[in-house]
Amino acid sequence: MINLIIEPPFENRVNEDSIIQAAETVLKHQNKDVDLSIVISDNNELQRLNREFLGDDVPTDVLSFPSGEVDPDTQRLYAGDIIISWEKANEQAQKSGHSLECEMTLLVVHGVLHLLGYDHAEEDEKQIMWRLQSEILQSLGCNSQILPD
Repeated sequence: MINLIIEPPFENRVNEDSIIQAAETVLKHQNKDVDLSIVISDNNELQRLNREFLGDDVPTDVLSFPSGEVDPDTQRLYAGDIIISWEKANEQAQKSGHSLECEMTLLVVHGVLHLLGYDHAEEDEKQIMWRLQSEILQSLGCNSQILPD
């Protein structure tokens, strides 16, 4: 199950179906059957979380918080939480010249891959993660060139 929470200022600015589809596509691509949550928030919240958990006092586009715990009621693995800044996503889409929907899709794909254990701290990890993102974005109809730096 994918739990999507869109904070009130962004409720009518997000294509809920494309967010869910992006997350489901990553899970299917990786052959994973897990639960996760996606929260669409703002720069202030992402900055607060980034400062609190990573020590970086700046807003960012997406944060992933892996869980790996099993829900005692359903016995399903809970992969974790993804929080996306709608404001940062919109800014990046405009700057890059692609749609907000594709930017949000990229951030969901990126976040879910992090929940599944992928990282990009080392060059070899980055190459793997970027290749997976590219494959998944193409399957979702977004230009694979919208990868993060």
